[in-house]
Amino acid sequence: MCAPPDEYRDPGTPRAAKEREERIRAADGVDIRMFLAEPAHGLEKGAVLIIHDIWGYTDFYKDLARRIAAEGYAAALVDLFAREGDLPAGVQPPTRVPTPEDRARMGPAMDRGAKVSDEQAMGDLQAAVDELRRRGAPRVVIWGFCSGGRLAYVAAARLRGLSGAVAYYGFLKAEPPRAAPLDIVGEIKVPLLGVFGGADQGIPADQIAEFERSLERAGKDFAIKTYPGAPHGFLRYGAAEHADAIADALKRTFAFFARTL
Repeated sequence: MCAPPDEYRDPGTPRAAKEREERIRAADGVDIRMFLAEPAHGLEKGAVLIIHDIWGYTDFYKDLARRIAAEGYAAALVDLFAREGDLPAGVQPPTRVPTPEDRARMGPAMDRGAKVSDEQAMGDLQAAVDELRRRGAPRVVIWGFCSGGRLAYVAAARLRGLSGAVAYYGFLKAEPPRAAPLDIVGEIKVPLLGVFGGADQGIPADQIAEFERSLERAGKDFAIKTYPGAPHGFLRYGAAEHADAIADALKRTFAFFARTL
């Protein structure tokens, strides 16, 4: 289990010493976008591979990569929707917790995400892990959000070369053929940090409790933290209302990176 951290310091407006967008070759031969942010010492302290949510390869996650670089680790974001193309003009992530009207406009994003199988996503993520290791990262940790949080749990079971996995409000159940984290606990091979919002109606408390019990029974190295009143996506949408939860979640996350990277 992770000990509650006390050394995390919010970097304010983070800056990477170096950043660039490039392309890496996936297992199926497709070139996919990768955004890489590095501190001054490059990849020598390890790298964090970000798994985006249903909205994809967005500036929100590029800014998160810069924040990670400000803490001393390289950070990469790959475009898991590369084969599906960008969303239509006007279809953008909401800037607040999604309302029913926002959700009604999410159709194109949901449709795009539905076309990406777990196998394809794992192939692209494995290519990114391998590339980061090839460039000198001694260890790589994955950090996923929402649908990407579910993929982070799957990656913890299926990818080679990982040292840990963090999932923020990652879904614990899924319709076949997608893998449900609740069903693959025994396959997980690396330490986990799972972060949830107590007001997230898509991931009820009984599921989180079941997941925690399963991890405990399986003897896994894990920590689970739920923030009462925090909604799904609170890191993206709750900067003011859920500032305390965000600050604590980030403290725990960067303590996890310090331990696993």
